[in-house]
Amino acid sequence: MTTVGAAADIGQVRPSRPRIRFRSILIAIGVIVFTVHAARQSGWEWSSFVTVWTNELWGEFWPIDWDFVLDRQNVLDPLIETFQIAVVATVIGCGLAMPIGFAMSQLTTPNKPTFVVVRGAMNVLRAIPDLLLAVILVAAVSIGAFGGTIALTAFSLAVLVKLFSETVDAADPRPLEAAKAAGARHTAAVRAGVLPEVLPAYVAHAAYVFELNVRASVVIGLVGGGGIGRVIEAQRQFFRYDRILGILIVLFVIVIVIEQISDAIRRRLL
Repeated sequence: MTTVGAAADIGQVRPSRPRIRFRSILIAIGVIVFTVHAARQSGWEWSSFVTVWTNELWGEFWPIDWDFVLDRQNVLDPLIETFQIAVVATVIGCGLAMPIGFAMSQLTTPNKPTFVVVRGAMNVLRAIPDLLLAVILVAAVSIGAFGGTIALTAFSLAVLVKLFSETVDAADPRPLEAAKAAGARHTAAVRAGVLPEVLPAYVAHAAYVFELNVRASVVIGLVGGGGIGRVIEAQRQFFRYDRILGILIVLFVIVIVIEQISDAIRRRLL
């Protein structure tokens, strides 16, 4: 057999089809059975997808009261306040997330006790839902933008620390080891050996957190955290769903624009 013929025979060999393990089949069946059981226990009904469209409440959403929605005092100023809350929370939360993220990474943590304490504190903070955190802080601090900003700052910190610490864990350890071998102190070694590699990912994650904060600030406003969420909650109490729909359309456009800008930043950096 010539070399060309052997190569052709090798090229025609198909990879073997992976065999499905019996354990995988049992796991899939278990997931399906548990899902069906959970749906029945929670009152899931397929007919609800049909009957929901016959609800007379849908008629309250139209026509939209654009005079109210486009009024500066009613909607535009609270929208600006929502944007300001998101900006302040992102800047403060992301600023604190960098040193805490380095301390939470096994690659750059100064010592084991610091790693355990920081990781435990961030796990506790991340376990608290942002809406519950906003309810607690608004009641403890004040109703308005200040309490909402603190809650959103904690939310930003918890999210970015998790993302950034995992990025640091995946960094190349050799520059850090070289910096320490040259006699650099821990902080200087991290700054020279790790920071340049993870900084683009940090900026990209911060842009993503800002995008999340714009959306979360609306929800936080529903519980008294200020911004456009407070306006939505007030209109809901008066059953003005036509105004709510107009506000949601404006929010949809703003979120799409911010998402496109954030995606462009992340694609450029990563």
